[in-house]
Amino acid sequence: MSRAGLKDVDTLLLEVGAGLTRIALRRDGALIDLIVEAAGHESRIGWIVLGRVIEVSHGLDAAFVDIGEAEPGFLPARTARLLKPEMPAGTPINRLVTQGETVLLQQVKDASAGKGAALSADIALHSDHLVLTPRLAGVAVSRAIPGKAERARLRRAALDAAQALGLPKQEGVVLRTSAAGQTAEVIQAELEALAARWRAIQARAAAAQPPRLIDRPPGALERLLPHLAPGTDILCADLAGHTKVTRWCEAHRPELLERIVRHRGEAPLFEREGVEEEIAAALERIVPLPGGGALVIDPTEALVAIDVNGAERDPRDAAFAAVPEVARQLRLRGLSGLILVDFPRLDRRADRDRLIEELRTALAGDRVATQLLGFTRGGLVEIIRPRDRDTLAHQLAQLRAG
Repeated sequence: MSRAGLKDVDTLLLEVGAGLTRIALRRDGALIDLIVEAAGHESRIGWIVLGRVIEVSHGLDAAFVDIGEAEPGFLPARTARLLKPEMPAGTPINRLVTQGETVLLQQVKDASAGKGAALSADIALHSDHLVLTPRLAGVAVSRAIPGKAERARLRRAALDAAQALGLPKQEGVVLRTSAAGQTAEVIQAELEALAARWRAIQARAAAAQPPRLIDRPPGALERLLPHLAPGTDILCADLAGHTKVTRWCEAHRPELLERIVRHRGEAPLFEREGVEEEIAAALERIVPLPGGGALVIDPTEALVAIDVNGAERDPRDAAFAAVPEVARQLRLRGLSGLILVDFPRLDRRADRDRLIEELRTALAGDRVATQLLGFTRGGLVEIIRPRDRDTLAHQLAQLRAG
């Protein structure tokens, strides 16, 4: 979760139960994201696993890898090449891995619908301001950091830190947007911690037999807290959650301590704050819009169709009023893939351009990099939203099923 994905969050609500953690993110009193972590159902994105190649597919130019899950993981040749960096781009999979070979990989997508997890040899270890890429050399600086001088300063700080720590040449560093303004000492300290983590991962992998989980990143709460705005309210439903977030903030972000509040009352926090009601609404096909009209959301195997029903409203007003709710529902429901939105017809080119720009701005706060492709020839707005986890509906269905 990036800082950009949390810039519009003003309240975090936390509920820690037996085997289940729920984190609700709100903006101006409206639920914009819900993260559910349940034992046995948590996302495995970012996990580092030691696997065994069980099949090499020439047709798919990929390998299937046993990582201890019900379905084997999928490793495409384009990332498997980093296992043998001396090989040129475009090297076929059969020259990169062999059946029975042990490989250390990172999971980049969860398994779903009978498909195994997506795996990558391009391992990335994250800290607050850096990413260590132990198989991809070089120093990269986020383009979102303003000013050539600042980017150059950060690049030099990372290079100096890498040299001081004796980082191998094949290992690289990415300076995240949040690195802006950080001192060289902070950069070096984080890089040293990441390098130590990578050495520990290598040691555990060398002593293990596949399939085996070697390393897992921090949980959702620990990934969110570093990027909350200083004025974000943190409401905890229980003592367990309050203790957990307080201890973390004492160690990492003491400025947030005064914003932490433990809920005390007869009604559960999520119920009192209306979150339970909003979760139930996020499972409905029809979403009422302020001022009249509604969104009709129909996920299918091939795409997600959203119809903006303006009722008796002026088409132009209905279209622009629907924009923030379309963006909110995509994020909240975790909808992904090809998304087609049928807005009320806009005859003027200027209105269509304005709608696209307003929608682009609304989508910018998403936790994943969503692509807005614009109007199709048929007049629909086309969006591509990468899948980073199961939909909210699927997560809640799994929990109900036990």
